[in-house]
Amino acid sequence: MKPKISVIIPAYNEEKYLWTALDSVKNQTYDPHFLELIVIDNASTDRTAKVFYDFIGTNELKFKSFLTEEKILGVSRAKNRGALLATGDVLIFLDADSEMSSNLAEVVAQSYLRGYRMGIIRLVPKSQEWLPRYFFRLIEFGKRTFRIAAQMGYCERTLFLEEGGFNPALKLSEDLELFTRIKKRLWRENQDFIYIREAFIRTSTRRMDSFPCGSGYFLIFFQWFLSFLGLGRERYRPYR
Repeated sequence: MKPKISVIIPAYNEEKYLWTALDSVKNQTYDPHFLELIVIDNASTDRTAKVFYDFIGTNELKFKSFLTEEKILGVSRAKNRGALLATGDVLIFLDADSEMSSNLAEVVAQSYLRGYRMGIIRLVPKSQEWLPRYFFRLIEFGKRTFRIAAQMGYCERTLFLEEGGFNPALKLSEDLELFTRIKKRLWRENQDFIYIREAFIRTSTRRMDSFPCGSGYFLIFFQWFLSFLGLGRERYRPYR
């Protein structure tokens, strides 16, 4: 039996990027009857909601899709709201400025059926410049080598709810905290998580590129390193 997959997209003022993210869900090779799309408009002040409804009105989607609201700003709250409304067996968390490879849902479903209740998905940059390409390769190498459970991934919905979801008190690296917590639980139960390489999520580098002369990549790396140590995650930083 195919697992049903819910794709959850938190969106705060993402009118410029959301369409591409939605299009990547529409273009999945996975059976659309086993797909679900949930977008959470998280206190946006731009046309994010209109972009969603324009997309729905323009495309004939064969899977259930809807927009909901989370009026309290915070990516953890938005993701948790989406998860509570989801009906899928598996949750994929996708940033609104990112896009799924067309085979991602299929690969996630296969991994889940093989017994992996959680997985971390390989990230690649949208940019073709050398710095972001090598930066992301370094990050992914570190995640694989040191078994770091962070950034975008998938999780069994039941497991997600049992663990209480994302910590709304965290304003940064909420994914690292949750996936590490789940990883430790799986290891205690003699299970493991998977690092998905056969599919990927292509993500924006806009945050790093907003700093001059490539310095944003070094600043973000330092910020992620501090987060890995459990430092600096209370600082208000609602979206990556």
